[in-house]
This record gives sequence, structure tokens and C-alpha cells, in this order.
Amino acid sequence: MVILENIKNWAWIFILVVSVFVAVLTFLKIKEKKGIRIRFAMMRGIIFFGIMYLPLIDQPRLSAGIALPIIAVMLLVFGLYLIVRGARELTKTQLQGITGVPDRIITTGLYAVIRHPINLGFMFAFLGWYLLWAGTYSLIFPPGLVVILIFETFCEERKIEKTLGEEYTEYKKRVGMFTPKLRER
Repeated sequence: MVILENIKNWAWIFILVVSVFVAVLTFLKIKEKKGIRIRFAMMRGIIFFGIMYLPLIDQPRLSAGIALPIIAVMLLVFGLYLIVRGARELTKTQLQGITGVPDRIITTGLYAVIRHPINLGFMFAFLGWYLLWAGTYSLIFPPGLVVILIFETFCEERKIEKTLGEEYTEYKKRVGMFTPKLRER
């Protein structure tokens, strides 16, 4: 656990850099009025910083031996993998509006298996991050973050369906939201 304590001392700098990156990326990807874009990008960066910094504050920690940190790192890495792979496919399209509705349906890569790999990746990454630090107070937040991401995904799907119409409805029938759909043979 000494390693985690040393990492914790420098983790806030890493989180700050990633939060600024999230804000800049949000600013560059959305097509909206400049003032709204800047406020939305800054808000997203600040919220991301708060969410990621919360487990690092002083609080009682669970002591579960070596198993919990290993599971946490596996969840975190898998979540980051989903985020990066999903984002690579998403950047091949133009995103419109503050919510980032793509201009066409993406059916390649992870999007051929699940409709929202980035949001699923965030769920795994947040869960892994919070379990890694195992702060007893901050462990109440991952379920809330998952609920918020699921709600956001449902809202996003309504906007996408309005924009892309029947083609997206057919895509929804073939591909699961967060888990692959089993197909009859």
C-alpha cells in the first residue's frame, strides 16, 4: 500500500491534466455557439476533476489486501480501453450540438457489438478508480455515477433517434446498449 500512497501524492496533478484535456477536447468537438461551448467545456472539465479527485481526499480506507487493488486496476484498464477504442471510432464522424450527436450511425469496431462503449468504459473506469483508492466515504459515488451515465445514455439515444430516424431504430434492434445481444441462429 506504500506504492498507492506515493501515487496518491502525485495523482492530483495527473487528474488536473486529464481534466484540462477533457475540457479542451469537449470544446473542440462540439459545434455550438462559442460562449456555450466554452462554458460547457469548462464545466465538464471541473466536474471531471472533482469526480476523479474525490477518492484521494483523507478518509478511512478499506483494507482488503492485494485482491481489491488488482481487481480495481483491471476494471480501470478495461474501462480506459473501451473509452479509447470507442472514441477512435467516434472521431471518424462529425458531432453536432453540445451533446455531440454523430452525423451517421457508427457500426464498426466496438459499435458493432454495443451502442455505447464510451459510456460503458466510463462506468468501468470510475468503478475501478474508486475501488483502487477504497475510500469509505467516496465509495457511495460510483453507483450514482453509473445511474447518471445510464440516464444520460437514454437521453442521448432519444436525440440520436430524432436525428438519424428509422436507421437508428433498426440498429438498436440489432445491437445492445451496454451488452452484446445474443442472436438466434
